[in-house]
Amino acid sequence: MADSISIEQIQHFVPFDELSAQAIEELQPHFRHHQLEAKKILFKRGVQDEECHFLLQGNIDLADDNFNITRLSGADDENFLALDSSHPVHRCSAITQSDCRFFSIKRQYLELITTWAELRHSYEQEDEQSDWLEALLTSNLFNRIPPANIQQLLARFQERPVSLGDTIVREGDEGNECYVIKSGKAVVSRSNSGKEETLAAIGTGTLFGEDALVSALPRNATVTMSSDGVLMVLTKEDFDTLLKNPVLEFINEQQLQQLIENGDTGTIILDVRTQQEAAVNPILRARNIPLAQLRSHMPELAPEFIYVVTGEGRGEAAAYILSEAGYQAKVLTPE
Repeated sequence: MADSISIEQIQHFVPFDELSAQAIEELQPHFRHHQLEAKKILFKRGVQDEECHFLLQGNIDLADDNFNITRLSGADDENFLALDSSHPVHRCSAITQSDCRFFSIKRQYLELITTWAELRHSYEQEDEQSDWLEALLTSNLFNRIPPANIQQLLARFQERPVSLGDTIVREGDEGNECYVIKSGKAVVSRSNSGKEETLAAIGTGTLFGEDALVSALPRNATVTMSSDGVLMVLTKEDFDTLLKNPVLEFINEQQLQQLIENGDTGTIILDVRTQQEAAVNPILRARNIPLAQLRSHMPELAPEFIYVVTGEGRGEAAAYILSEAGYQAKVLTPE
């Protein structure tokens, strides 16, 4: 495959035009290179296809259900998308009109690659060559961890190779590990009214899967690899000892009142229960942001304030997320 199709040829097509040469090289094992003679059928109208096909060379006709014919050549400027790939069930039949060369990839993989490529700019991903350890250690979270803990963390991480399409964590599952992306890319999604909603594209140096470890609640999102890669894996026991415990700060009601009255900066009480729970049993002077929505609302929060979070196990998870993002956060302990 690598000898037959150049990286430049692959980068001619969307979404591979957004990927680096190294990323294309890593994807090579997932491409299927094949040829068809003239007057052969590549796919039939009305048939479900688990692959998406790209025309490298030759001429092919696409015939719809009204027998309208669209001819496409490998040399055409318009030939930069997968053939009839907007739906898993083909709307057209594809018949070669000359000897043709193609490369194909599983539709599931193409959707993951496309999603990551579309989101990476808005989430300001680090360059693919950036060092995972540098990205991790320069994050806000690690500024609050004792150096001795960091040394132990690096010794406790276990390396795990992963492949394009692998589901690393699944929404609703119990969490017993967290992960750092040493190399590769992934897409974060969550079910919303029965549909899968894409939340983020993540890359080198990103820590994920920790929310469920802090809160002891089921995973709140699904993370799927959009490339091959390597993860650094940390068990819940090591996470609790070396990351969670040093980061979380706790405060009781009396200390909260002292902080409000005597503190040098503003204090905001944050209730991370659901809106329904907060409506039934409201907390005086608290702002309600459900835990599941906290990350999306963080840009609205002022970093100069201290956030005292309530909501039991969810409160700990929220305080950890805020601390990870560089905010001052404390957990309000129950009476």
